[in-house]
Amino acid sequence: MRKIKLYLLLAITVLSMNTIAQTGINSPYSRYGLGQLNDKNLNAAYMGMGGLSIAIHDPTALNPANPASYGSLDSASFLFEIGVAGNLTTLKTTALSESGYDATLSYIYAGFPITRWWKSGIGIMPYSKIGYNIETLTEVENFSDVVQLFNGEGGLNQVFWGNGFNVSKNLRVGVDITYLFGQSSRSSMVYYPDSVFIFGTKVESKIRGGGFIFDYGIQYDININKTTQATIGVTYANNFNLNATRSYLSKTLTGGFGDEVESVKDTIEYITDKKGTMVIPQRFGIGFAVKKEDRWLIGVDFEWQDWEEFAVYGIPDTLINSFHVTLGGEFMPKHTNISSLFKRMTYRGGIRYNQSYLDFGGTRINEFGISFGVGFPMRKSKTGLELGVEFGKRGTTKNSLIQENFINMSLGISIQEHWFHKRRYK
Repeated sequence: MRKIKLYLLLAITVLSMNTIAQTGINSPYSRYGLGQLNDKNLNAAYMGMGGLSIAIHDPTALNPANPASYGSLDSASFLFEIGVAGNLTTLKTTALSESGYDATLSYIYAGFPITRWWKSGIGIMPYSKIGYNIETLTEVENFSDVVQLFNGEGGLNQVFWGNGFNVSKNLRVGVDITYLFGQSSRSSMVYYPDSVFIFGTKVESKIRGGGFIFDYGIQYDININKTTQATIGVTYANNFNLNATRSYLSKTLTGGFGDEVESVKDTIEYITDKKGTMVIPQRFGIGFAVKKEDRWLIGVDFEWQDWEEFAVYGIPDTLINSFHVTLGGEFMPKHTNISSLFKRMTYRGGIRYNQSYLDFGGTRINEFGISFGVGFPMRKSKTGLELGVEFGKRGTTKNSLIQENFINMSLGISIQEHWFHKRRYK
């Protein structure tokens, strides 16, 4: 009972903090669409393999990227996972650069058996993040300089209940029932600092959204020999409409820039609590992995999403379809229970390439990352520590755009306890 109370208290605390600490980024590219999207799986161990996950199943780790994987969870154990993420990002143009950093709680998972053939998982993690603060200055001859300000924050969280079913010894299917919720705030302003006779214009928009989406998955194992197994994984999610409520305010003003106090002169347009929908487009993924028991694993993932169907209040955005490819794996040296820590550790690596849904005049905003990770097992315990680090680049400095060089870090802890054994007394 003490363990149950401790886990419940920790879960409630993390849930509250994670919901509040939403933004955690500073990326100009998060201004568009739903912002910067998070991978379905933020587990620190899988991050160390570049995010490889669609064909992965592990009795000691929850894998929301493919709900079919829950079928491999231990039938007699309760699994609890929590992760912390941090990032260091440098924004660079052809003339300037600026750096920033952030850290936040990133995920909390719990996995447990319902029957021998039905396993379940629950958790919370971010779905998308918005965080930017942009200022541009345009010099106009024989006229005032023109200052433009763009600000945004917020994003979507996801709470999921996943179920995996063992159809046969080698076949698993699953479904994640996910509730997306959150709010985004965006504002833009045009200001004329050299003239007291020209009013500035400011537009503020807030959107709250929420609704259910479903992710489906399947995994099939092919036994190569007694210790080596290949797995094929497939995931799919169809289009979903999230309910949305929007507030909009456009006004003219003086001040509001630098240390000047904002003074509203007139309201151009005001809309409050307008109901509508946001379209979350369909997504498809496929993965393949080969694993030698207690020694090594290697795999590849491909995922595609139809962002050309994205729309807010029936208005489509200028987004393109996205995809990402991941190649990763892990290795564990031969060891015994009395081997040194370095021999009992798991070593991971991976690379990924993402074509995002952004395209500016034919220049696509792509992303590349290379990851490394290690797993630290605890002696005489099912508890483990996982560390993942990723070095990557997003965007380009060509065509007056911005390049983001980043380092992402994730630290996770996994606790597995045998709670379902009957006690025996002699």
